[in-house]
Amino acid sequence: MDKFSDEEKQKLADMQEQFKAAQKEEPANLREHLPAINEVHYKGFLSDIAVFLITFFIVADFCYDLHLSFSYYIFRPTKTVAIMDFMLFADLSLFPVMTKWIMAETSTFAVVNFGVVFLIAKVVEILTQYFGAKETVKDSQIMRIVMNKSFVIRSVFDLVINIILIIMSLYIPRVAMILYLIIPVISFIFPNRIRLTNKD
Repeated sequence: MDKFSDEEKQKLADMQEQFKAAQKEEPANLREHLPAINEVHYKGFLSDIAVFLITFFIVADFCYDLHLSFSYYIFRPTKTVAIMDFMLFADLSLFPVMTKWIMAETSTFAVVNFGVVFLIAKVVEILTQYFGAKETVKDSQIMRIVMNKSFVIRSVFDLVINIILIIMSLYIPRVAMILYLIIPVISFIFPNRIRLTNKD
């Protein structure tokens, strides 16, 4: 300190005072920012809940279809049916990530990828039901005809709807995203499904 001039000593003392004052004000400044941080985290929390609920309805809609299938016409699942069932659930496990993606980024790429995952799930679901029902009605020609007709109608309808949505994603991704999220919810709450029975 003896080597410093009086002016330098004064500057050093002023800097020390400013540093002490800044340390005293730091807790108050931190408290001012905490509400904003909490608000951001809470918004993220609510967003995650919304994603979870929407994903729940999407997965629940597929599970409801499977429940009807195994209740009405899949009594003895074959190995093929079991494999298709596992493939379906593997595909369904992607929906939480895909749903969060399209809600965070409504881009053509995101919505098209969601549509592809959704289409794969529909195809695997249809194949699961077809192979399961085929084994059940193999001894009844009438039921085979009814089953084939019903599955053709449903398959064409589901595939056409999904292809239209994927094409729509290329041009108006936001509308396609809304439809992708709303249709499973409506389908689950107001089910309108083709049901097969094993009665001749």
